Amino acid sequence: MTIARLLLDTHIALWWFAGNPRLGDAERADIARGECWLSAVSVWEVAIKCRLGKLPVAPDAFLAAARRGGFRLLSVTADHAVATVALPPLHADPLDRLLVAQAQAEQITLLTADATVAAYGANIRCIA
Repeated sequence: MTIARLLLDTHIALWWFAGNPRLGDAERADIARGECWLSAVSVWEVAIKCRLGKLPVAPDAFLAAARRGGFRLLSVTADHAVATVALPPLHADPLDRLLVAQAQAEQITLLTADATVAAYGANIRCIA
């Protein structure tokens, strides 16, 4: 059996850490036994939403949960930023576009529930 290499979209990571039932059994199993990555982009997104009062999760708690869970951390590189230029303008959110670029550049499957993100196709798995 091949171990899945998964980059979790921010909301998927939040659901995983909270035990949210929106994650199906297949996704839970893949995350539990897979090689899971969390991008600095997601930590930044949590920080932004926490600061705006849109998310009750502090970025340091989010990062600590990822570390406790054995997630690998993916930094943003200049090559990731450059790779966003090649993406078609399907999604307006620059953070989501950067996650797509990272997944493609690192050959990791991005796990998301966002159908617009999933429209990028390559290296994207949508659970919705």
